[in-house]
Amino acid sequence: MTWHDGSPLRAADVAYTLAALTAPTSGAAAELTAYLDVAKVSVTGERTLRVPTLRPVGDPATLLAGAGLPVIKEGTKSFRPGELAGTGAFRVTAFEAGREARLTRYERHWGGAPPADELVVLSIDDPQARVNAVRDGQADYASDIPYALAKAGAGAAGLEIRSAGERRRTGYGFVLNTTRAPMSDPGVRMALRLAVDRQALVDAVFLGYGGPANDLYGHGAQYFASDVPVLTRDVARARELIKAAGAEGARVTIRSADYETGLNASTELFAEQLRALGLDARPQIVPPAAYFDPDGLAGADAVVLPLGPHPLSVIFTRSAAYPSLAFADPELERQTATAVSTTDPRRREQAWRAAQRVMTERGNWIVWGLGDTLSLTRADVTGIEARDSAKYPYLGKAGFAA
Repeated sequence: MTWHDGSPLRAADVAYTLAALTAPTSGAAAELTAYLDVAKVSVTGERTLRVPTLRPVGDPATLLAGAGLPVIKEGTKSFRPGELAGTGAFRVTAFEAGREARLTRYERHWGGAPPADELVVLSIDDPQARVNAVRDGQADYASDIPYALAKAGAGAAGLEIRSAGERRRTGYGFVLNTTRAPMSDPGVRMALRLAVDRQALVDAVFLGYGGPANDLYGHGAQYFASDVPVLTRDVARARELIKAAGAEGARVTIRSADYETGLNASTELFAEQLRALGLDARPQIVPPAAYFDPDGLAGADAVVLPLGPHPLSVIFTRSAAYPSLAFADPELERQTATAVSTTDPRRREQAWRAAQRVMTERGNWIVWGLGDTLSLTRADVTGIEARDSAKYPYLGKAGFAA
């Protein structure tokens, strides 16, 4: 493997990367600092290095992959086009933040030269504008198409609506803040799961491009408990649990922002369903830029959260890092620690199974649906692959059918 300047990738580059990405000012791959003793990393050869850990790590490949680790060449200070060397299938030749990036083929790529001479990646926030760019011939492919636009059809001959597939669906749900009453009561948490009309939410939000979910994030990931059944709605039982907890009439604030299509709509409908239980449920709709404000999240009783098929280690450890999203449970913590630390695949599978059982029995997730990730594309576009995220696919093999 070589950098775009022709020099070989070395262990020293990996050590430099770990130091750069775990620096306090980085803001990237911060979860690595909980596991790796980066200050004591030592390069032991041209292609080898030793990375001490702060706690046992039984599956280091998943840990590093979950961090989305981009390797940075040793000594890199500038990330401007023409000064930055990468190892990917394309090199950056021009970049305008918020507008576009131009990428040209790297012939010596370790996976083979890509089929396209050049990629132009446009940054278009508005989904209707993305769709129009393809329909008008200004673009060949647009990712993350809203369900309502997909329902209307491709819009022109030679265009297709494509789905990333059932295993790449996004889990739509709510995380309950167990640091606040009444969400600290396990009976209330179960009542809310029993009260949600999953099919109504699926019909209203996904418009036929999805299905109901079983209250667990990570659908499609390794070790996901796909055999856990979807709860049947039971409003009568939910009301009994609310009454037993003394939570009748309690105010429930549900924080949401449309940083993904349908989140605000799902929040409005969820609040309506909770009001049917006698709860004073109120949506708190904020702009996407303000949504992840820590104080705002901590002040809500529930927050909307969509998650794709990330590794379970990523989902469980990242959520545990935020008090308003975490679920403090000794068994959950023990099983998660075992799953992350063991080198035995069978024991790891058993630990993840137990951790997910805790979440479905008494946890703070209400994952009501699984939504497809859709794109609009020219029919002859090929090679676009869903890897880490279907919404941001891998383009290294993108091209046109002959």
